[in-house]
Amino acid sequence: MYLRRYLRRIFQSVPYKPPPLPIKLLPTADLVEEEHTPHYKPQHFYPVRLYEILNNRYQIVTKIGWGTSSTVWLARDLHQWRWLQPQYVAIKVNASNYASQESAEKELRITEHITKANPQHPGRNFVAILLDSFRVASPGGTHICMVFDALCEPLWMLKRRFEGNIIPLDVLKPVSKLILEGLRYLHTECHVIHTDLKSDNILLSLRNPSILNSVAQDEMNNPSPRKQLDGRDIYLSRNFWGLSPDELGRSVITDFGLAIHGDGPPNSHPIQPEGYRAPEVCLGGDWSYSADIWNLGVLLWDLFYGHGPFDIPPDSCGSGSTDEAHLGQIISLLGPPPLDLLSRGEETYRYFDAEDFISRTLRWRPEDRTTAEDLLSHPWLTRLGAYFPMFDDDTWCIVR
Repeated sequence: MYLRRYLRRIFQSVPYKPPPLPIKLLPTADLVEEEHTPHYKPQHFYPVRLYEILNNRYQIVTKIGWGTSSTVWLARDLHQWRWLQPQYVAIKVNASNYASQESAEKELRITEHITKANPQHPGRNFVAILLDSFRVASPGGTHICMVFDALCEPLWMLKRRFEGNIIPLDVLKPVSKLILEGLRYLHTECHVIHTDLKSDNILLSLRNPSILNSVAQDEMNNPSPRKQLDGRDIYLSRNFWGLSPDELGRSVITDFGLAIHGDGPPNSHPIQPEGYRAPEVCLGGDWSYSADIWNLGVLLWDLFYGHGPFDIPPDSCGSGSTDEAHLGQIISLLGPPPLDLLSRGEETYRYFDAEDFISRTLRWRPEDRTTAEDLLSHPWLTRLGAYFPMFDDDTWCIVR
């Protein structure tokens, strides 16, 4: 054991040193990234600094994302032998406030479950897998850190690569197939409902991870702008890497912070983003795995048409609730809801008085929506069309 530790100290990767370059400081009055989140309190976020080493292993090299209760960082794994190519990971550092801490513990447990459920299942290749986890302390509390493979752009960014801000069918079909493979794994092997499928939470992998070394070097040569306030730095994310289409890999479902186990007691609490909400959720009824299928149908519509089927115009006005307007949009597309569905929802009284691929996902009744398993054999997907370079031969071998 002592010899192993000694050899690791001698031969493991050497940490980078901060470059002696000028840094662009942002005005302290301007809100930066996570400061825009509702009820933001700086003490809830761990004050990550570039080039610090977390857990005696991971050296932070740049910030790549943020959310309402976490920040995400690209880090170099110092346990890689120094004569090998640098190894990079993404670290999600969760906030420490009570609600987020409870959510972070839940997210960690469910992500561990997803990682271990069935490593041999092909769909596991299309969900984010936990590589490591640890905790760090700050004056604001304890922060759970989760380590993943570093991914690149989300689907909303992929849309911008195409004319009209829409993903063409010869690209959307294979993307859809891989998302469904991931959903099949979550539903049938893990018995997990994601509940928050949107273009932010589906990211593309890198076909050549060595690109990450270029990202790290770019940070050293051109340090990210940052805001310094009360002894902490708040950095701008470096999340646009200028990749070409042939450098993009498979789609990966991420972010299980709102995921739940599907085989427990019935669920009826509100879930899903506005515009993506399944009708049984709006009506206060029980929901299950098929809520993800509805969610997927709305997402695919948005990716192909450039807008969701139930988007409410931003300049629209009215006294009704968001769910009321959303249900009105559903009715305009699908027609009146079945009476038996209305009888199931506790919130029904608030809103009512008494053959293509997406149509199989956008059904009023949860049980009428096709499962991920069945959708994978739908003719729309089996006729995938032209080969697209973002999906390599290994990916096709996995999902054929």
